[in-house]
Amino acid sequence: MKFNRNITDKKRKAIRRVSLGLSAALLLPLASSNLHTAWAESEQGHAQQKERVLRIGSLWSGEEDTYFRQQFTDLYELKHPEVKLEIVPAINSSDTRFNPGPQAPAGDNLESIRKLMGGDKPVDVIVGDSTLIKSLRDHNMLKPLQPLIDRDHYDISNMAPTMLDGIRELGNGSLYALAPTFNSSALYYNKAIFDKAGLPYPTNGMIWDEVFTLATKVVNASKMAKVSGHPDSRVYGFSMSRYSSDPFWDMLTYISPLQLTMYDNKGEKMTVNSQPWKKAWTTYSELVHKGIIPGFVSDVGSPESNGFNPLQGDLFATGKAAMVIGEYGYVKELADIERNASKIPNYKLADWGIVNVPSHAEKPGVSSGTWLGNMMAISANAPDPEDAWDLIKFVNSNEVAKIKAHNNYELTSRTDYITSSQPGLDLQPFYTQKPLPAGDPAMDQLEAQKPGITQISDAGRQLFIEVYNGRQSVDRALKTWESQGNKMLAKLKKSPASTFDLEDGWMSQGAVRN
Repeated sequence: MKFNRNITDKKRKAIRRVSLGLSAALLLPLASSNLHTAWAESEQGHAQQKERVLRIGSLWSGEEDTYFRQQFTDLYELKHPEVKLEIVPAINSSDTRFNPGPQAPAGDNLESIRKLMGGDKPVDVIVGDSTLIKSLRDHNMLKPLQPLIDRDHYDISNMAPTMLDGIRELGNGSLYALAPTFNSSALYYNKAIFDKAGLPYPTNGMIWDEVFTLATKVVNASKMAKVSGHPDSRVYGFSMSRYSSDPFWDMLTYISPLQLTMYDNKGEKMTVNSQPWKKAWTTYSELVHKGIIPGFVSDVGSPESNGFNPLQGDLFATGKAAMVIGEYGYVKELADIERNASKIPNYKLADWGIVNVPSHAEKPGVSSGTWLGNMMAISANAPDPEDAWDLIKFVNSNEVAKIKAHNNYELTSRTDYITSSQPGLDLQPFYTQKPLPAGDPAMDQLEAQKPGITQISDAGRQLFIEVYNGRQSVDRALKTWESQGNKMLAKLKKSPASTFDLEDGWMSQGAVRN
């Protein structure tokens, strides 16, 4: 199982399945009379043209497709009444919600969408995430877009490096898709904590080891600090999230760009007892054990701990963490907090800044908090590739990007329209990082075929807790995980529907149910 797939399965599965993300604000400008008049004139010019059908294939969609159409197609259909857009899902979410048991991961259905691209009525456009686009490109099932970009002089010079470079990597240097929006994160830092400690602020382009060293210095300088009225005066140097979370899953987020696996993609052999795993466990467990980064934090209050607390649990806003990884939407939330700070007794939001999410020396520039999920590509078998390209051009245009710029939770891929409501805040850290690499579809297929295989990560979590609490060494824990994981894999090979007992005592007694 790859780490980035583990994380998204646990934290962002809905986002990856739907592979949507365009702002609902797309519909707001329709009220503009000038825009309506311009498009009405366009409609009149096409009124006499014969209606054409453009079929769009996606992994997940529902029977009504209302949300999908609002985000992707309504504006295009308004401007092009001669084109009827038909949404064709590989998996109908309206049907699968009635299936017993957990839904299969989207990656298990790559073959289903390939079927949509063939047959008597193949789709023209494909909408999907990194795993899907890379898989289809590897099977030569997508048309390259660069020749069309060059032919039409389609300007992509102001498109975000995160999107363009990420998609080029999926296509081995070539563009096979475009994405109108993307999700990204940055490293937020509390200037006041660094100033008080006499330490320099973090900078763009740092690697994780540098950030962890800086976080350690922050904690060492803050150990004697007291926060009046608060029972815990601890300040953490770094947190993977502004909210308290599970250290094991945070560790997986930390190493997700490295694409380490827990077992091979045939589900036959564990792969955790290795030097990269040992380094990851050693580094992160020691940081938790020493209090540099949080373990399980039961409560984080504001300076006024009694009564209503709108900042409950927010490590960064309450000044409990010097640095956190936060998504783009946190910029707006911090602005809201600052605007309403006077309503919170004895509280003032500290000055803050952002830089790139740190990367690993082995994977420079690749961010664990950045991903592409709404890419649009042209099927190699598209009956109408010209209309398909026209749709992609429109959805990724400057005109539509201007509308999407109102979305406070996703970034438009046109950098001219990435602007900050915070004076002086440079948003480049959000759109200059490389996104996470595509996952391996075979890993998702294993989860669909053998649901109990996900319990291998649960076993690892229990062992990781033992390690950072000082009850077990990294070497011993990884050997135990390898041994028990291999037993679980062997059981699943014989009985794919098997589940495992991970209650007290499994580490010594074995995890396999009889």
